Amino acid sequence: MAHEIQYTSDVTSALEKAKGSDSRLNVSSRTDERSYYNSRDESEAFSAVWDDASSAAGDFIMYWKNTNTNGMHLVIDSIGMNSALAASFKLHIVTGTAAGTTVTPVCLNRATPKTAAATVIEAAGTAITGLTSSLVVDHAGVPAFGHEEFRLNDRLRLGQDVALAIEYEQGTTGRTWGVIFGYYE
Repeated sequence: MAHEIQYTSDVTSALEKAKGSDSRLNVSSRTDERSYYNSRDESEAFSAVWDDASSAAGDFIMYWKNTNTNGMHLVIDSIGMNSALAASFKLHIVTGTAAGTTVTPVCLNRATPKTAAATVIEAAGTAITGLTSSLVVDHAGVPAFGHEEFRLNDRLRLGQDVALAIEYEQGTTGRTWGVIFGYYE
């Protein structure tokens, strides 16, 4: 015999019904990371990559601004950084108008891709200009031909018109490359 449960939806406030079999309700839990559900259900998970052949100490090398106008936040999951030479990086919240090479973030739900509400700029041979740091969020050091991450685990949330930038803080001029993973909710 099927069991029926009535409840009020926390999204629409409408009365809804659920039926189960075998004397239990068939349910699933949301145990995966939020980025998974934002990718699968909303197509709102993105990555943005950079590759700069001549990063120099003090250069801003990557910039991402949330330009969404419907109240969605850009949530940064992680940022991976690589360097051909030993280097240190800083993650900043910045103000100003970035100038550099435009990057199009990639929607990670390739079955139903969307376009990110974002302005993303990379340093592709020339540093990003026009930015001022308003605060530093994190630091990381990378060995030569190494990899390191800003492990933010969905804690950095950027509201409308808020931007981040990565600075190649210290190191000899050389190649850096990496990726930012974020989603909107």
